Amino acid sequence: MRRCSETFEAEMTPAEQEFLQSLIRDRNFTGPHLEIGTAAGGTLCHMMTCFKDQTRPKFVVVDRMTYFPHQQETVQENLRRHGLDPRTVEFRTQTSAQAFRDAQQSKDQFDFMLIDASHKILAVMADLRWTRLLSVGGLCCFHDYSPRFPGVKLSIDRFLSQHDNYEIVDVVDTLLALRKTGVCSSGEVSLLDSAYSLAMYVPLEVDRKLAKWRNSKKKVA
Repeated sequence: MRRCSETFEAEMTPAEQEFLQSLIRDRNFTGPHLEIGTAAGGTLCHMMTCFKDQTRPKFVVVDRMTYFPHQQETVQENLRRHGLDPRTVEFRTQTSAQAFRDAQQSKDQFDFMLIDASHKILAVMADLRWTRLLSVGGLCCFHDYSPRFPGVKLSIDRFLSQHDNYEIVDVVDTLLALRKTGVCSSGEVSLLDSAYSLAMYVPLEVDRKLAKWRNSKKKVA
């Protein structure tokens, strides 16, 4: 059972939470806000409470709600504890890939995104496609941008090396904020990017399992 399912806490450091809230308050975007991967909804609550009820923009959450048992009920209870009505959040209980296809077909646009779902390289590379739906001038934040999570860092570093229409706003602990400065005519994630993530998936999984095995040995010793 995930710890956050019992504590209802955000899975971010205090510095990351403060940075995230300052970005939202300072920019004060009026367009829809998107969260991909919500855990127990702790960060969602922190983001939504940056606004007064009457001025809060639309919040959309994409999550399969299988992170732990009764996840969606936990998120809804967390919202209520913060004085927020769960009915004001649009929950898209789908895979990120399916939700993206639907959002693209509906021509959705978002002013703000927080991507904090699966950290495996195939999933992160796929989630980067959502930036295609980010408004010019909008912000996209990525959690766990760190060598500790190579699937996240390698995907984003490759993304930044290929797209000069995204600039780094700042990095606090492992929370990275990017600003979209212009439209990408060729699309944010190419077939070569997908092939790269596929090629890197197995070696990264082997490294992860070896590291887990070594840690278990140290604990026994």
